[in-house]
Amino acid sequence: MRKLFALLTIFSTLSLCAQQGFVRNDGQWQNPSKFVYRFGANSLFVTSDSLIFSILNPQDQHHHDAPEKHHYADTLHYAHFSLKFKNSSALNWRGRDAYSHENHFYLGHRSNWRSNVPSFQSLIAEDVYPGIDIVIYSSAGGVKYDWIVKSGADPSQITTVYGGVEGLDVLPKKVRIQTAIGVLKEELPYAFQGNNEVRAKYLRSKDEVKINLGEYDRTQELIIDPIYIFSTYSGSSSDNFGYTATFDDNGNAFGGGIVFGTGYPTTLGSYDITYGGGTFDGAISKFSADGTQLLWSAFLGGSELDQPHSMDCDENGNLYVFGLTGSSDFPTTASASDTTFGGGNSADIEFFTFQNGTDMFVCSISSNGAQLMGSTYLGGSNNEGFNDSLRFNYGDGFRGEIEVQRNGGPVYLVATADSSGYPITPGATDHQGGLDGVLTVLPRTMGPLIYSTYLGTAGHESLYSLSLTSKEGSLSNSSQVFLAGAMKSSDTHFKACGDSISFTSSGNHSSLLAAIDLRDFSNPAIGAVQSSIDQSYNQHFFIEPNFPEDTATVFTVVGQHKGGIQSSSPDFWGQPGSAQYLKEIKFDSTAREFTDRRMLVFGDSSNATIDLSPTALLVDDCGNTYFSGWGGSPNTEGNTNGLTVTPNAVRTTTDGRDFYFLVLDPSWKEARLATYYGSSGREHVDGGTSRFDKKGRIFQGVCAGCGGNSAYPTYPSNVYSSVNGSFNCNLAVTVIDMDIQNARLQLAPEPPIFCIPESFNILDSSTNVQSYIIDWDDGATSLDTGFITPHIYSAPGIYNVQVIGQDTVCDTWDTTLFTLQVNPAFDPVWIDYNYDYCDPARIVNATARLVSDSSIASDYVFEWNNSGQLFTTAQVQFGAPIPASNLITVNVLDTNCNRSQVIADTLNFRIPPFMQINTTLDSCETRESADFNAIINATYQSFEWLVDGQSAGFVNPLQISQSGLYEISIVGYDSLCNISDTLVENFDVYFAGEPFTVPNFITPNNDGVNDAFMVNTSENWDAFHLIVHNRWGVKVFETNVVSFEWKGDYDSSILSAGVYFYQINATNRCGDVNEEGALHIIY
Repeated sequence: MRKLFALLTIFSTLSLCAQQGFVRNDGQWQNPSKFVYRFGANSLFVTSDSLIFSILNPQDQHHHDAPEKHHYADTLHYAHFSLKFKNSSALNWRGRDAYSHENHFYLGHRSNWRSNVPSFQSLIAEDVYPGIDIVIYSSAGGVKYDWIVKSGADPSQITTVYGGVEGLDVLPKKVRIQTAIGVLKEELPYAFQGNNEVRAKYLRSKDEVKINLGEYDRTQELIIDPIYIFSTYSGSSSDNFGYTATFDDNGNAFGGGIVFGTGYPTTLGSYDITYGGGTFDGAISKFSADGTQLLWSAFLGGSELDQPHSMDCDENGNLYVFGLTGSSDFPTTASASDTTFGGGNSADIEFFTFQNGTDMFVCSISSNGAQLMGSTYLGGSNNEGFNDSLRFNYGDGFRGEIEVQRNGGPVYLVATADSSGYPITPGATDHQGGLDGVLTVLPRTMGPLIYSTYLGTAGHESLYSLSLTSKEGSLSNSSQVFLAGAMKSSDTHFKACGDSISFTSSGNHSSLLAAIDLRDFSNPAIGAVQSSIDQSYNQHFFIEPNFPEDTATVFTVVGQHKGGIQSSSPDFWGQPGSAQYLKEIKFDSTAREFTDRRMLVFGDSSNATIDLSPTALLVDDCGNTYFSGWGGSPNTEGNTNGLTVTPNAVRTTTDGRDFYFLVLDPSWKEARLATYYGSSGREHVDGGTSRFDKKGRIFQGVCAGCGGNSAYPTYPSNVYSSVNGSFNCNLAVTVIDMDIQNARLQLAPEPPIFCIPESFNILDSSTNVQSYIIDWDDGATSLDTGFITPHIYSAPGIYNVQVIGQDTVCDTWDTTLFTLQVNPAFDPVWIDYNYDYCDPARIVNATARLVSDSSIASDYVFEWNNSGQLFTTAQVQFGAPIPASNLITVNVLDTNCNRSQVIADTLNFRIPPFMQINTTLDSCETRESADFNAIINATYQSFEWLVDGQSAGFVNPLQISQSGLYEISIVGYDSLCNISDTLVENFDVYFAGEPFTVPNFITPNNDGVNDAFMVNTSENWDAFHLIVHNRWGVKVFETNVVSFEWKGDYDSSILSAGVYFYQINATNRCGDVNEEGALHIIY
């Protein structure tokens, strides 16, 4: 898999003045240092008891800014301070990762001369405190050190004592070191174990500083990582600015700029290793594709001012350079189109003075840098090659572009000329007035011109960029050429190629777009011209073809506009109302017109100032759009604050003076990347072109480290130079692979482990992949489009699956491998329970067994859940929580098959016994019997009634028909557990019956029929009284016995027939009864 960003940053540096790495002191320096590290004009002296810093005052260093001249302080002021580690052992430093080169010192007395002195990338001192080492190394041109705290060591011992400082402010996240020349800072320490961060902060006690740590695993190694920042303090003897960068087909990088002295690092064998003189010379360096080697490096120029503006390579790796010269002795070749410097009036351009005026130069350098293959002036008796009337951004005065047509084709360039005299070919248009653009085509030998013309009006025009529809060509059959730039003119006709075309422009600082037909050099023509017509500032900077054809070409331009413009679609990514735009335009050669297709606006959402000065543009073969630009000082206005960044940004914050890289998808609806790039310095470009290659890699030329710092990021650690060797600026070349267009496979099998005959899915997070070739590692292969169809394996095994993904649009490829573990078929699990239903403790022994052979399951992960009790083994013992039904669930994961199974079982135990006798006894209710119901629970399988200790059967309900006191029992029988239980209760049973039945006549004649008076009753009476009276109220009978019989006798004789009257008064548990009636005695 590819990383999102592959970063490569290269600083050109002074080989004589900047040492690389920590140089061992073998006696060449008469001081106590063991090692010395130089970064710019600053030094670190590593001794056996301290680290001693020597820092140059930044006010003594020239800060590159327009429009001031170069100057240097007569007296340099340094601050010196030290770091010692309290109560530490002696610092026995040892070099690590030695550089391949060695150093030679011939300083002072011969006794101090030393040869073959090694230098190292880092130093280590072991057991500074018990179990604690310190490692020191360079980082971004400064110094970084790590504390390595081994297992069991105590980091609280680490105490730093600052000496020679004027003050010390210790905050939780930084230490501010006050010195005689300003304030330095030590950043918040970063402590980590593996990938885990450990909280860390600074604590102060007087001039001592400790590092306080949060909780961490003391059995593991800990790394504490603070950083020193000296980004404003560096310097050296030769200053050099960055203008331009390009690449060859092998990915090697070229950087071009200017250098103010002899200290530029040239290489033996390069065509020119001698500084030509004057204020500055041009300088060119070629770096290896990985940035670790300087392949060749040379000066380019004469005895006056010379500067490269734009570079390009041919198919053989030869380099072509276009630029500006004020030197009458600029090197030219014998076959050159022009070997004579034309010059002109003295000219002040940006903040440089060209005393003798200017010409342009074009040259070609062999791929190994050894030969100047061709070189020529381009100019007349007046100045050419710079833009002094339409420049808006810092560096606009030095724009223009060179492009080499492949397959042996010629060299094209566009630039600006401010008067007549620039060389043109017969029939071409001459100077029209003011600034004009120029278009020139030369052979690779820089011999006689193939074609050259002015382009313009009576106003001002400046050309910045060109694009060819045919990247391959010949000297006779070339290409449509598209040109982008700026103009300020009220004319209605634009002239070029001996031709004229009508157009409309605002008359203010406007954009300029032109199509020139050079498919036949003998018959050139203007295809179309377009300029902006609104009154706001507007200009195009770069132009790139999307779909290059000779008859209908779609291309993209990038520009600036301060009119508050909007994107052409609300669905586009961007920030409407900003000052930068991308515009896609279609050219129709038949209709000879440009048509705007779409526009996207981006920036800080304000048009008050511009944000970015463009440096490169690309539309790749996949339709992605790439942009590079910089903002902030020293530009004329604006900064990089408030720009939008994406989550994958390299850098999400800015100091307002950084680069900004943007990649849009083909629809412009998504930013695939938007990021800041830079440091705390003022990164910028002094003019010229940088380039994206078709793989989406930016080759950016940078003027970095100005003020003498090395803060601009470098990568990797063994890059050719990680430090700015100058006291001021250094050319930097940055290569970043945006990795947008490449096919990128990101596949994950789900699951990666499974069993026959199961299948699997492939989680596909790939990008830019439309076609897949899969080798399944079982003899089968497949070709899928759009998505990968899962594969079925017939046998267990370990399979290493190889997938090749293709982006069929961009024809890029990626390969990945993943491993599948295919296990035998899934064997489900069952649970074997062993327990006693009758056990009052309810102890259960359970074993997970395989269905196939009942063996105990292994290679399974178990999660038993018994009402909150959790177990994780195949064999468990537990107590069931309730004496009833218990739900047991087991989650089983087969780790071989990556398959889950959920088993749920119910375990039943003897529930608590329950018996109850239910009856309703209403003693005053008239009934024949009382029912008794036995209520028992499922504990019992049968029961029996006992009445007064005697069995009364098994029928429910039990019936009692006589009043009385009874002992009634239930005997429950649990045949499963061979247990019986008895419930005994006492009951008082009472039946009220009919109160009284009284006859109303008797015949006491002794015939045995109705001879006596009596009352019938079924009640039980506690008291009874009956009186019988005759009609005169005489009592003839009285009794208290309820079971009486009276035969009508009174005073030993039988009463006569007649009507008599009775009264009954009776009492029992149901209450009192009073009753009266008549009795007839009949004979």
